[in-house]
Amino acid sequence: MSDVFVPQDQDARLRIAEALGENLFVEAGAGTGKTSSLVDRIVAIVASGRATLDRVAVITFTEAAAVELRDRVREALERGAVEQERPDQERTRCTQAVADLDRAAIQTLHSFAGSLLRERPLEAGLPPAFETLDQIAADLAFEEVWEAWLDRALDDTGLQPSLRLALSLGLTLDHLHQVAQAFHANYDLLDNAFFPDTPVAPPEAVAALAEGAPELERLCAFSRNGDDDPLAAHVRGVVGVARRLQGMEPASAAAWRVLAQSLPLKQSRGNKANWDTDPETQQNACTRLKGLLQELDDQTRDDLAKVRMACLMPLLRAVREFVLGYAEERKREGRAEFHDLLVWARDLLRDNLDVRDYFRERYAHLLLDEAQDTDPIQAEIATFLAEETAPGIPNEARPRRWTEVRLAPGKLFVVGDPKQSIYRFRRADVAVMARFQASIAEQPIRLVQNFRSQRPVVAWVNHLFQAWMQGDGQAAYVPIVHRWEPNTDHPSGPGVWALGGPLEETYVAAVRRQEAGAIASLVRCVKAEEWPVLDREATEREGAERFRAAQFKDICILMPQRSALRSLELALEDADVPYRLEGASLVFATQEVRDLLNFLRAVDDPGDQVALVAALRSPALACADTELLAFVEAGGRLDFLAQGSSAGGPVAEALGVLRRYHEQRLWVSPAALIEEVVRDRRLLESALGAPRPRERWRRYAFVVAQARAFAEAGGRSLRAFLDWLAGQVGEGARVTEVPVPEADEDAVRVMTVHGAKGLEFPVVVLTGLNFEPASRVDSVLFDREEGGVEVRMGAMAPPFQTPGYEALAQREATQELAEDVRLMYVAATRARDHLVVSLYRLAKDQKSRAALIARHLEGADELWKLAEVDEVSPPAAPQETEGPAPEDTPEARQQWIDDRTQLLLERGRPSAVAATALAQIVKDEASVQEEPWRRGRAGTNLGRAV
Repeated sequence: MSDVFVPQDQDARLRIAEALGENLFVEAGAGTGKTSSLVDRIVAIVASGRATLDRVAVITFTEAAAVELRDRVREALERGAVEQERPDQERTRCTQAVADLDRAAIQTLHSFAGSLLRERPLEAGLPPAFETLDQIAADLAFEEVWEAWLDRALDDTGLQPSLRLALSLGLTLDHLHQVAQAFHANYDLLDNAFFPDTPVAPPEAVAALAEGAPELERLCAFSRNGDDDPLAAHVRGVVGVARRLQGMEPASAAAWRVLAQSLPLKQSRGNKANWDTDPETQQNACTRLKGLLQELDDQTRDDLAKVRMACLMPLLRAVREFVLGYAEERKREGRAEFHDLLVWARDLLRDNLDVRDYFRERYAHLLLDEAQDTDPIQAEIATFLAEETAPGIPNEARPRRWTEVRLAPGKLFVVGDPKQSIYRFRRADVAVMARFQASIAEQPIRLVQNFRSQRPVVAWVNHLFQAWMQGDGQAAYVPIVHRWEPNTDHPSGPGVWALGGPLEETYVAAVRRQEAGAIASLVRCVKAEEWPVLDREATEREGAERFRAAQFKDICILMPQRSALRSLELALEDADVPYRLEGASLVFATQEVRDLLNFLRAVDDPGDQVALVAALRSPALACADTELLAFVEAGGRLDFLAQGSSAGGPVAEALGVLRRYHEQRLWVSPAALIEEVVRDRRLLESALGAPRPRERWRRYAFVVAQARAFAEAGGRSLRAFLDWLAGQVGEGARVTEVPVPEADEDAVRVMTVHGAKGLEFPVVVLTGLNFEPASRVDSVLFDREEGGVEVRMGAMAPPFQTPGYEALAQREATQELAEDVRLMYVAATRARDHLVVSLYRLAKDQKSRAALIARHLEGADELWKLAEVDEVSPPAAPQETEGPAPEDTPEARQQWIDDRTQLLLERGRPSAVAATALAQIVKDEASVQEEPWRRGRAGTNLGRAV
């Protein structure tokens, strides 16, 4: 390595720091030091005198990123203040900027939008002292107003006909709730959402069934097996449906309900060999019947699709009005949710030109970081603040659409990487980012010099994604350039490793078990064989690559989703590998948390038999399957509210515990109840028998902390807490910011790819690639390009669906699959020295991520190596000791329980000793001379000393 390293994109970096009069859009590849470039731009603006730091706004993605960016700006300014090569005037400006740092707007997008609103609240239509609700409080408030609105809607005479018919045809109130939640989260996109009335004629299928029933009956006579033939039996049922419909009004709700319940009318069963030919048509009666049934089925489905759409439209209009009305209510009352901050700030800058001009003057420069991850409203806010206006142009001629705004030179600087855009579920949009880039500059400045990864990792990433990152909805791939060379003769030098391959298994669960075992063995090998990782501090200090042996804490296991987590946990524990789960989604998926939540669900809902059995078998109650069977056979009922059962034993005691908590839940908060469950059921103590008790304690503490936050936000009932927690598990928990690991803990980190965004690790193990990436298309879709909303609700066929849903869903599916490729790019580029890619998959698999990666790397064996690992041996069984086997009788078991209870009581006593008691102990010691200060109550002086 040369003494002075010059990046290959040095010209681009110089332009970032020197072209302060130009608006720039920087496309920064993974590991290219985009934050450093952003900091260099800030220092250059301040040092040049173009603006003081308080007139510079720097917007980033997360609170943690904002804190880090503020620290790095401070360090850079402090260096600039003492750099001798700088002119005195520049050093003075840097010194002043350090003093001004607390006034600088280095914030998240939401914080920045909130600061605009707080400075000009009246112009935004807000009370001066408006409050911002945290996410939990916002969720609870929405549920409260939704329940109130739903009660009114059920009594609304104008809505009742559509609502009753829709409910009779399979729509549920939960479906409407899903629509309301989606509308609420995207209410700013509802302006162009129109749901016109769709008149529906009486169903043609009723007449078709009435007309076709005689023919169906006639053809049944040609069955050689009579009504024993499955086709004939089905036809008799269809004829029965036709007869039921004869006595009904064709367009009545009852007729529609009968039609919906009759599907499917078509039938595939039935063998031509068991049917005679119909002499009238000279056609086999089986074939003829199947054709007629198919026509009736098609007609019925067409009728149902029309009526379901007609029912859906007024309901969607009503939900839209409710959501928009609730947004206006929040604004009037001054209760802002996080998304409100963005929408209201955008609206303020768009509609009030005096306020726009005020903030345009206030902020001379805007710098946006991680542009690919944030809400597209960011582009609108930034564009309005960077507007250039010519003298004499009247306000009515100034644009209200952000795409028509002309930008002032040098005012806007944006950094992002469309290849790392993985937050579509949080409204990030690659297409909007492309339009934003085009409005700033014809071509982006590209940073390609990677400072993170070793050459083999960079070469592998470039080869794979140049081929894979193609097609619609995809960002163009720009190769990155390595800095580090693996200058070590260690046999396991830095590089990319392939682990496993296709297996002749039937189920993917078996593949995952083998994969988990191999990963656990590999992690042990990394530590035992001392795989070399670059020591960055020593390398920078000595000017040449210096390597050190990898530790467990250098290893991160990444997975796209948490489906393979349990197998991985068990394998790591069997291999005695210390590990730590990071990110809320993984903690929610652990067995300990699931057991605790099942216990709480059973406490809350006595009728939930699944949760009840799971709670009885959980560590909190520890009932064995044999005990459950014996309890039921003895006449016991698995119902903790049942009285008078003669069955006893551990299961009866456990049901009594659940009954006690069920009665108590009404009088204490969820947090207090959960804390008592953890304490009373000795869950912390039982964790001591597990390989990683510290990790399990942290998981219990996490659930308790969630319950406390829920209570502080106004949540009261246990059921509300469990419902809220279920929503967190299913939706946004995967992007909870990752906590900083304890410095003294040498443990492997296990994370989702989303949780690892922005981080880097010496060794990355990429697992969970053995399934086909699903294009998860939501039931409510928002069309940003053309406006409008499309909805599809229900699993029935045909569903409740708006006309344009299918076309938009196909487009969304393409975008989802494109984002999945970017997710793999983010995962691979987290690796600094070693990247291990698990290729375990079914032999027949051709579409999983593992199969696609292997296909794209065919013929490129030189880019990676095969990781060979030994099977993880199960823990050795305890050796038998001489002597008689312990008794296995009810009496012996009860004696063991009594002994255990007594031992817990003894060990649970406080170990602290009062000062007076300690004085008496000292007094009674014969070997201690009784000096005056030791006698009597004077011994309490010991307490003061302690």
